[in-house]
Amino acid sequence: MIESSSPIDLVLALVRVVNGEAPRLAASEILDPMVEIRMDSTGYCGIDAWYKWVHLIRNCGRVADLRMTQCRARCDARDPSLVYLSARWTGTIGARRTPESATSDGEACYLIRDGRIKKIWTHKSNYEFIFGRWIRYSICYWLFLAWAVLHFALLSFRRKDLLADLS
Repeated sequence: MIESSSPIDLVLALVRVVNGEAPRLAASEILDPMVEIRMDSTGYCGIDAWYKWVHLIRNCGRVADLRMTQCRARCDARDPSLVYLSARWTGTIGARRTPESATSDGEACYLIRDGRIKKIWTHKSNYEFIFGRWIRYSICYWLFLAWAVLHFALLSFRRKDLLADLS
């Protein structure tokens, strides 16, 4: 368990895991095993889905050296178990002839209960920076998820660990 279990500390600890500053398996101490992840009209359940999504973000996007910076977390005034996170994605877009630094802002909401994150609300628009604008279109998003299933099947076949960064 992390040193302090205040709701804001839990969310910022999860940011450190996403950034690769803490071991990927540290998320198991922060997230509920059946964490619900809501992204626009789609929903996922379980820590394995979160691990896979973070693997895709860190290893399969168009941005290298991806990090969440300038993170500002605040509790809801009426419900302190809700934490709102505003973060800036930063990284290097390498698809161009000369790689250039880029940034994008994103927001998410987290529900904390019993010292763990139980629900995460986010939007596809938060990930346009990482994957491209096409991700906001439903058909493209579902095709991406179909590709991701094949990607994870190939990783499993090759006995590669998705909890370890490829980059």
